[in-house]
Parts: sequence; structure tokens; C-alpha cells
Amino acid sequence: MKEFLETMTEVCSNKWFQAALYILAGLIVIQIIRMVFSQIEKKRNKSIQSSFIKGILQALVVLVVGLRIMALSNILASFMSTILMSSSLIVVVLGFIFQEGLSNIIHGFIITMFKPFEVGDRVEIVVGSEKITGYVKAMTLRHTVVQNIIDHAECIIPNSVLDSSMIRNLTTSDKGNRYPVIASITYEDAQDPEKLKMAKELISETILEHPKTLDTRKDPNRHLFVNVSYQESAVALTCFVNTKTAEENYIACSEIRETLLWKFAEHDIHFAYAHMQLTGTVGFYGADPEE
Repeated sequence: MKEFLETMTEVCSNKWFQAALYILAGLIVIQIIRMVFSQIEKKRNKSIQSSFIKGILQALVVLVVGLRIMALSNILASFMSTILMSSSLIVVVLGFIFQEGLSNIIHGFIITMFKPFEVGDRVEIVVGSEKITGYVKAMTLRHTVVQNIIDHAECIIPNSVLDSSMIRNLTTSDKGNRYPVIASITYEDAQDPEKLKMAKELISETILEHPKTLDTRKDPNRHLFVNVSYQESAVALTCFVNTKTAEENYIACSEIRETLLWKFAEHDIHFAYAHMQLTGTVGFYGADPEE
């Protein structure tokens, strides 16, 4: 028993063993942090604050473990004690090494304070000359992850860059997403009161009947407002389509336009389009017109 205790004491005094214990303890603490925040995010919606705070706690654990491991080495411990003797040197060294990192942390903190968006929001971000449209997936100490809606690629945007960029939050949970459907009919049909009234009713009914739209009609006589505007060679009828998400709006608008094609045809209402109509006699150059 005495030999076992001596062996265990010798092993525990080994610096490599102590370093391994510090690393193991750090990994366990990080895993606990992840589990705690995972439970919090299940009870509440995931937010940029929780994502950012989780990153701070994980970074602190890594920093503490790193300092403890460095203290095990006599050379590194002496170097650290020398640096700690000079507070001004600490500021200079840390400022030089972590300039970009600290900038991202500070700007990330500012973003979490003012909350221009939340995790899951659909945003449009203008970074330089490039426009990124997508959903916010996560926010770390260094960057924010936005999943592009075009190719589903994850765009990694540093927090310092994001804080100085123009951000449009396209998510409106209470009103959904809104986009207009425009049907251009001929002036001949628009000047017929019955046809104009029928065209407006067909547009309203088609939108209200679509399963993806948020618009409902409890009153059978209720119709959506359809705006009438004059164009150079057509009368444009515009009505807004409201859906829960932008993707549903994209599908709904397409299907509504498709349905209007055959509904207008059934009621002899004509879409306006550019075309050429030739009148008179067509002859050959130099030929006698009377021939």
C-alpha cells in the first residue's frame, strides 16, 4: 500500500500528468457549458446573447487552462512573472497580439447589446460591394455565421466588419413576408368596367385561396385591395401577397401568377405584351402598287 501511494504521489507530481489533468478538466467544463446553454436554448429561442456569452465562457476556460499549463514550466513561469511585473508591457503585448481579436469581441458585445438581429433571422448585409442575404446561424467571439439563401454556403463575417456594415433585418415574425403580384392587362379590357372588376376579383380570390398565404377571408364579400396604375402600354393591377417566410412567398407568387394565366383566359381578359401588327398592302421594292 505504501509503495502504491508513493507511486501515485510521484505520478501526480509529474508535470505532464498535471497538464493532462488540466486539459481534461477544461474539456469537461466546456462540455458542461455547452450542455447548460443547450438546455437554455431549448426552453427559450436561441439568441445572439446566449451564443456570445457561451463563447466568452469557453474562451475563459481555455485561457485559464493555458495559464495553468504554462505555470508548470519553470521557463514559462519565469517569463510570465517578468511580464506581470510590468503592467504597461502587458497592455502593449496584448494589444499587439490580440488587436484584431479584441476588436471582434468588443464589436460582438456591441451587437449583442443593440440586437439588430437574432439567431434565425433573415438578414441582408452589405459588406463592401457585396450583398449577402441569408439566415443568421450563430455568433461567436470572433465572427457571425450567415447561411446564404442562394447556395446554402456559410458566410463567416468578422464582428468588427459586421458592426460597420449596413444590415437589413428582413424577418417580421408578426407580419410575415410581403411581395407584390403584378398583372398587366390591355387598356381595351381595363376600359371595360365589368372586365376590370372581374380581373381585380380574380387576383384577390386567387391570393386568398392559396394555402401558403396568411391572408384570410371570413366575409365572403371581402376582397383584397388591388392597386390600378397606368403604364405605357398596359394597365397594371398590383396586390400584395403575405406569407410566413420568404421562401413560401417565392413559391406562392409563382403559383398565383400561373393560376391567373388560365383564369384570365377563361374570362376573356387579355394580358398586355409588346407585339407588332402589320396593316395595309405588302409589296416588293420597285413594283407597281397597282399590280
